[in-house]
Amino acid sequence: MKDSSKTKQVLTEELASLRQRIRELEQSEAERKKIEEALRESEGRLNALYRESPIPTFTWQKRGEDFFLVDFNSAAVRITDGKAHNFLDKRAEELYEYQPQVFDDMRRCFTEHSVIRRDILSKHFAPGKFLSVHYAFIPPDLIIVHTEDQTDHKQMAEKLQESEENYRLLIENANEAIFVAQDGKLVFHNPLTSRIIGYSSEELMGRSFIDFIHPDDRNMVAENYLKRLKGEDFQSRYAFRCVFKDGGIRWVEIGAVRIDWTGRPATLNFVTDITVRKRAEEQLQQSLLQLRRAVETTIQVLVMAVEIKDPYTAGHQRRMTNLSRAMATEMGLPPEMIEGLRMAGVIHDIGKITMPTEILSKPTKLSAIELSLIREHVRLGYDILKDVGSSWPLAEIVLQHHERMDGSGYPRNLKGDDILMEARILAVADVVEAMASYRPYRPALGIDAALEEIEKNRGTLYDKTVADACLKLFRAKGYQFEGSSL
Repeated sequence: MKDSSKTKQVLTEELASLRQRIRELEQSEAERKKIEEALRESEGRLNALYRESPIPTFTWQKRGEDFFLVDFNSAAVRITDGKAHNFLDKRAEELYEYQPQVFDDMRRCFTEHSVIRRDILSKHFAPGKFLSVHYAFIPPDLIIVHTEDQTDHKQMAEKLQESEENYRLLIENANEAIFVAQDGKLVFHNPLTSRIIGYSSEELMGRSFIDFIHPDDRNMVAENYLKRLKGEDFQSRYAFRCVFKDGGIRWVEIGAVRIDWTGRPATLNFVTDITVRKRAEEQLQQSLLQLRRAVETTIQVLVMAVEIKDPYTAGHQRRMTNLSRAMATEMGLPPEMIEGLRMAGVIHDIGKITMPTEILSKPTKLSAIELSLIREHVRLGYDILKDVGSSWPLAEIVLQHHERMDGSGYPRNLKGDDILMEARILAVADVVEAMASYRPYRPALGIDAALEEIEKNRGTLYDKTVADACLKLFRAKGYQFEGSSL
């Protein structure tokens, strides 16, 4: 009985152990299935990642001494314009016969188990495209190739390089000295800057540009440099004197713009040597001065001749000229124009030199024939002056000084803007001085009567602006004829 009980106990324990083992096996199987399911899901995700990755990817398998294309993703299809299928199971050595470096990269990647990168111009998979290719070894016999289309970047880089090369050629071959000034010092310059000023590039770099400027011009140039940095508006180009290494002084003209250089404010400067032009301008100015002196001498001779002929003309021309200049100044006309007006004023009656003295000094009213003869003095004055060299239209001003704005004047019945401004000014000054002064044929009418005439015919006979300037001078500013109590 004891043996039977013992056997039964042993069987019971073995049965319990067997059941436990079965439960463990069942649990292990469940875990295995979970692992397999997880693996399948992982493989699915990896496959989806491979298939749908935006990076074109090709898979090559090592067979013997060669590699064969065995797979590719959707992006690979797109980059090859749908032609990737044509290369499936093709040999790499055959495809890359004309690009042996690609096949060499595959073999090295497989042998060294390394990641290799190369930029290539594709001939088969994406003809004409610049690709950035990464090779990676996947055990036991695969090479994964990731491809990036760098065509746009490559073309942009080439254009940038071409642009930089063109820029370099422009800077190095420019006919102007070009330099960048930052913190008052030269931080860049083109070769011509060195050649012009006589200093080497090493001597120029880092030096203050003020060192090369004539002492009398330094303050002006420094002030303009600071204005440019602050963005203030002033003349775009100006001239100054530059001191070269050999001690020579030459005139240069500079134009500059504000820029950012290495992230900080600076000026980009363009400098032209204008010494030859400056000397030519000085010579021309000297020639003009000599010409003006010759003209003035000629005019003085003519004026003296007229004054001898008609003593009344001398005082009239002087007073009329002074009034004309005062009106022109009140109107804000440029100095050069006022100087021409002065010259025309002192000779505006030069034509009277041909008139008979009896008519000029006649104490009674002139006849129609005599008046017609007197009016010819403007044409005669024009004929005398038309061949006199001058930078002002003296002859034409003299011819027009009796024209009127409404066309009622003489000798050509000009109207409005057809009359030179200088002639319009002389016309008003002539009337005012003549009416206010004594004449052999009548007593002085007075300044009030003269101004009433100008005011009454303002805009009709006389230019409005000129008339207003005349009235303002006498009535608001107390103008008087020199040496007169009129």
